[in-house]
Amino acid sequence: MFKNSIRTRLMALVLLASVIPSAISVTFSYLYTKQSVTEQSVKQNTKLLTLGEANLSSYFSGMSQRAMSLYSGINVPSSFYTTLLTSKSQKDVPPGTAVPDTRAVISTQMYNLFLSDRNTFQIHLYVRAVQQSNLLLGGYFRREVNSRYALEKHLEGTYRPYIEVTHMDHQYGMKSGFPNLKPGIEPVFTAHFPIYKTPSAEVLADLSVDYRLTELEGIVKSMYNSDTERLYVLNDQGQALFASDSKWIGKPFKAGWSQLPGSKGSGHFTWKKDGFEGIVMYRHIEDPLFKGSIIKLVPFEDLYGDARIITRFNAGIGILFLFVGGISAVLISIGFTRPIKKLISFTQKVQIGQLDAHMDVEREDEFGLLTRKITGMTRTINDLILKEYKLELANKTNQLKALQAQVNPHFLYNALQSIASLSLRYNAPKVYDLIYSLGSMMRYSMNTERTQVPLRDEIEHVQNYVILQTERFGEENLRLDVDAEEEALEVVVPKMILQPIVENIFKHGFADGIQGGLISIACAVDTQSRLVLAVKDNGKGIAPERLEEINALLAGNRGTEHEEIGLYNVLARLRLQMSSGAELLLHDNGDRGLTVTLMIPLDSLSNHLHKGAAGNEGADSR
Repeated sequence: MFKNSIRTRLMALVLLASVIPSAISVTFSYLYTKQSVTEQSVKQNTKLLTLGEANLSSYFSGMSQRAMSLYSGINVPSSFYTTLLTSKSQKDVPPGTAVPDTRAVISTQMYNLFLSDRNTFQIHLYVRAVQQSNLLLGGYFRREVNSRYALEKHLEGTYRPYIEVTHMDHQYGMKSGFPNLKPGIEPVFTAHFPIYKTPSAEVLADLSVDYRLTELEGIVKSMYNSDTERLYVLNDQGQALFASDSKWIGKPFKAGWSQLPGSKGSGHFTWKKDGFEGIVMYRHIEDPLFKGSIIKLVPFEDLYGDARIITRFNAGIGILFLFVGGISAVLISIGFTRPIKKLISFTQKVQIGQLDAHMDVEREDEFGLLTRKITGMTRTINDLILKEYKLELANKTNQLKALQAQVNPHFLYNALQSIASLSLRYNAPKVYDLIYSLGSMMRYSMNTERTQVPLRDEIEHVQNYVILQTERFGEENLRLDVDAEEEALEVVVPKMILQPIVENIFKHGFADGIQGGLISIACAVDTQSRLVLAVKDNGKGIAPERLEEINALLAGNRGTEHEEIGLYNVLARLRLQMSSGAELLLHDNGDRGLTVTLMIPLDSLSNHLHKGAAGNEGADSR
């Protein structure tokens, strides 16, 4: 027995073939190296980005402090601030009065501001009261009336200091030229500062300082390796203040990796689209002058280069062992694949329904034991199938009776009758009609003696249910249309097959509210002797993917724990009590709503028609 054991053969295979240890070694080596390199890279780059963000914030803070120096002479008559505060246009002064010349005060202040930062390229000051542009560039000062200058608002829609991303220099619409200086040559970024009439929000002038990229590039380049990595400084609108790829400077980014997941702090994620595969590391910048993010792209090729070299070396050794182990595996597998093929042939017969198929057992190992067990199992399954159908039918009936027996129907119905009589006494016929409808529904659903009823009674039960819903939503918002052939109304069907469908309409189709709601029920016996019931609504409908999924579940005769359980129970009871060929289909109406169609084959139409008092057994009078 032991020498014929499959376990013994598999143990021999494992001993001869060292594929598994080699594969595990290569895999774990690569995964560990990859994880270690990733963690180390993330930790190192997080520190670099944190330091870079601090340096940028310090750089921007220096700009703001220099701009605040313009308010230093707020109470001095001849100061720069007082000059802006008292600036008036020639048309706003009395005739014959000379307008003070402020050129010296403004140019001096602008020149001092220019010298405070060696990266300053040019400074533009626009005085709103006189519509005057003052421009300092390369030691030259120009001023002129510039009504063409368009006042720039902050990106959030208010006048606030902000940084305009990198662009080519321009002269703010001024006509005065500068010798040997051609605009549009130097890439700069601009810090815009409104000068307020303190303490109000009124803006006296707009200060714009253009900075060269020298210091900005020095701060940013310390955060990445320009040979293999890419780095971008983007504002909240996705425009580049700095980009390692110069063609993107000043342009909005549309790459998917630029859409960062968080709004604060830092983080990282992997990316394999838009021509980049690697790790995206980012850190947000929250500075009063600039709000944006530092984004660094580290490619997998650079990150995992060493790990791949080690993996290739280990893989070479593994391939050698794989070759030896493969030859051994082939030789050993031939010995036990033959019985497997025989067992597969037997299971295929069982799969197509030949549960009485038989297979000769010639072996004494695990295959022989498995064959005997499967043969015995198929016989047991064959015996249980018929029992299962019978038990399912009995179980459905018992479940229905158990639910109906939870409340004493006679007590509730008598109580409702008393309340209805009281409503007539107080001249409330509408209340009486509603109570009557509710009582009829309860009497119909709680009558456990009748499991099958004429379709006429089932439709009446649905009408009572809709009457109650109409009172809830209003007659102007809900209407029920019934189009039923007389022949169809006499067909005997299981109880409670329409009401769950109509109830689903209120639960799902009208879940967002009802306005002009319409429910239509059509009943007919078609030329193929099938009872066709169609329940249609004009609700919100259902998504095509969900509709296809529900139809597939119903067609496969499989239940579910979600909202379609009512539909499945209706179909199951129809197949068990009337015909196994019963179908339930859902169709999208196209414009609005959904149509649920029941198609029930009638083996002999006369056997299913309601016949006088025999079909009304257990019914009560109104």
